[in-house]
Amino acid sequence: MLLANVVSGQQKMLAGEVTDYHTGEPIPFVNIVIKHSTVGTTTDTLGRFKIPFPKLTDTLAFSAIGYIGVKKLIPREDMNFMEVTMTEEVFNIQEVEVAPDEGPMRDLFDRIMARKKANNPDQYNKFSYKKYTQWEYQINNVGEKLRSSKAFRNNPNLLKMGEDSTHFLPLYFSEQLVFNEIQKEPSKMKSTVLADRTNGVGVLNELEISGYTSALDMEVNFYDNHIPLFDQNFVSPLSNNGWFFYKYFLADSVSVDGVMHYRVHFQPRRSGENTFKGHFITENKYYSIVEIDGDLSNTSGINFLRKLHLNSDYYFVNDSTPFYKRNQIDALFDYVPFETRNEDAKRLSLFYTQTATIDEVTIDPEGEIKLNTPKAKYETIKLPEATERDTNYWKMNRLEPLSAAQIELAQAIDSISQIRQVNTVNNLARMAVSSYYDLGKFEIGPFTSFYNTNKVEGNKVFFGGRTSEEISKHLMVWGGLGFSTRNQKLSGMFGVGYKFRTIYRQVFRLSYDDKMIRHGENDKILYLYENAFTATENNLVSQLLKNDPLDEIYREQKVSAQYEHEWYPGLMNKLILSQTKHYSPEFYPFMRNGEPVGSVSATEISLDTRFSREEKVVDKGFLRLYMGTNFPIIHFTAAAGQVYYNNERSYYGRVASTIAQEVYMGMARFDYALEAGAWVGKLPYTMLDIPRGNETYGLYSYDFNLMNYLEFVHDKYFHAYLEYHLNGFFFRRVPVLKRANFREVFSAKLLVGSVSDKHQKIISFPVPVHDMEKPYIELGAGVENILSMARIEALWRIQPKSVIGAPTFGIRARFEIVL
Repeated sequence: MLLANVVSGQQKMLAGEVTDYHTGEPIPFVNIVIKHSTVGTTTDTLGRFKIPFPKLTDTLAFSAIGYIGVKKLIPREDMNFMEVTMTEEVFNIQEVEVAPDEGPMRDLFDRIMARKKANNPDQYNKFSYKKYTQWEYQINNVGEKLRSSKAFRNNPNLLKMGEDSTHFLPLYFSEQLVFNEIQKEPSKMKSTVLADRTNGVGVLNELEISGYTSALDMEVNFYDNHIPLFDQNFVSPLSNNGWFFYKYFLADSVSVDGVMHYRVHFQPRRSGENTFKGHFITENKYYSIVEIDGDLSNTSGINFLRKLHLNSDYYFVNDSTPFYKRNQIDALFDYVPFETRNEDAKRLSLFYTQTATIDEVTIDPEGEIKLNTPKAKYETIKLPEATERDTNYWKMNRLEPLSAAQIELAQAIDSISQIRQVNTVNNLARMAVSSYYDLGKFEIGPFTSFYNTNKVEGNKVFFGGRTSEEISKHLMVWGGLGFSTRNQKLSGMFGVGYKFRTIYRQVFRLSYDDKMIRHGENDKILYLYENAFTATENNLVSQLLKNDPLDEIYREQKVSAQYEHEWYPGLMNKLILSQTKHYSPEFYPFMRNGEPVGSVSATEISLDTRFSREEKVVDKGFLRLYMGTNFPIIHFTAAAGQVYYNNERSYYGRVASTIAQEVYMGMARFDYALEAGAWVGKLPYTMLDIPRGNETYGLYSYDFNLMNYLEFVHDKYFHAYLEYHLNGFFFRRVPVLKRANFREVFSAKLLVGSVSDKHQKIISFPVPVHDMEKPYIELGAGVENILSMARIEALWRIQPKSVIGAPTFGIRARFEIVL
């Protein structure tokens, strides 16, 4: 129950804290009610609460899902703080002898499992339905400091008050109506966006997820054994081996139209596992699930998440076919990942809710699903009038009406977006996504290149910018100029691009770059770091962690013309014509037959094919961010070119490929990435594969962390990068480490390669380069999620032993903010 009465600011308040009796951990969202009144409140994410001193009673009642209710006498008025402990509710269902029918609950559960496949809505090969979805975001616990700030001092009505008397800031409200058509064999999925309306602050209103969109996402399905959330798998209460993870008890039964409905409560058998606690309702005609409601039993394994609530309703199509009816997700994220001792501290938190309602379901509809591109597997089509729907259309077609509060939120969000200070914060958020800061018609950046330092250039400053969408949404011009203090040289870039007015992405770019790059850096790393701003790691961050002066760099000038063509979601080609020139490095000068070589150059044409499946992407003008997929992401590149040296020409060809994927295995995750390639013909070594080494204390996923920068050169290679994330499987079972929320991670890297001496007819290999007699193997074991933002790993170089002094063991670390 929430605070229902308006309380005078002069009334005496009682504060307190509610904790778990056994663990001492705070219990959030405990319901607190003053007995014999309608006044109440709930604890915050730290288990703390405030409530007015009652006048007509002496008892407070505390209740929470999964805990035994508690009643406490109110302390004397001269005491303003009380501590309350609650004990987890344990149902006495263990240590009993089971008869042949295994008892009522066992029998009921077995019947549900026997009908599980037949009742699963995902069983149907072909179906269609209309889906209405709402999304809401708001910042909770807005304190007095922000309320009295310059931004909101003159707009106090924009900060809303919740039912618990705390203030919140609305950020985003969106609603969408779509018609989905799905066929599994052969696979075809089509989503037609009928209506779409968004009210968001700044960048939330600008970025649109496309590709395999949320419209085509299947619902949270408790019939699956595992439910994927926040890069982890959670065990469903309807899992085939649910008895191993959950305790069940039959709480109630009632007859509905002659069919018995059973209410079953479930809770985890052990604490610390990825499970839920709550209840489900099933019926005894088809033993299908009518409703299921659950909270994550333990959120300590997910950074920032303080509460997650899921609710799913199912109904019968044609009186006998179970299908989704309504899904709701409520989540609360704490912006502060650390506990605080300040009892009066109000922690900012992000509240997110999503509801999806389904209607007009047709199983095995007649006719074919017609896609605009016949070879495509799925597509999302937004009707031209989708964003222009008027009030009457929404009123007639919403599957769930808007509340008065939601209408008020949308109006407030529009006003918040106009506040200057909010726009400044929004620009910083946009810069984190795009690497550019918006000044109106122009944007400055990329911010990662503003300053760096190395042994060749000394200190280097760079200033760049590009045109914004205020000038044109389809044409962009960019450029920048840098200066190095040690060699007193200028560097820079210039480019122009055009994005065609097409349904699928088509972009043309013409660019010139003059920059210093490290040996081993080239554009193929972007096949793995696809959202990286640049292929180079020669920046300030890498320099802060270096353990050896960075001198393995050289100057590259490159002119390129590039055309990007997306045939349909998941299939894209990129055609590139480039002219590249490499200049002799200061510390590793180009040599041929003992004579210095000033530079080498090459002209190349390449075609890259990128294939992915059911992938979400964010498109904002020229920017594209890949949001991931459960399926492999594959690149295949074929190229041919001509290299120029010593007044001679030599033709060459190359092929390269990468494949990367995240694979969920129960509650663990296995990440792999594979690279392979080969060249024919002669090339300078700078244009071959130089395995990416690491001479810093930083930890890199797709670099060999115990290899020096110029140990090997290959014209045939195979790289494998493997990581196994256990998500705290062992640490959760160690009492001393349980609360630290550490997570185990293991890694392995393999490199196999060879090279022909014919390439040395163009440029001799540098002295550090040696032949690879044995495959390179690197193993690692470490801990991630340290203080919610760090990963430390111990690494061993198994073979071969380095002849140039690279370490055989090392401790490496990196900062990463993940859920």
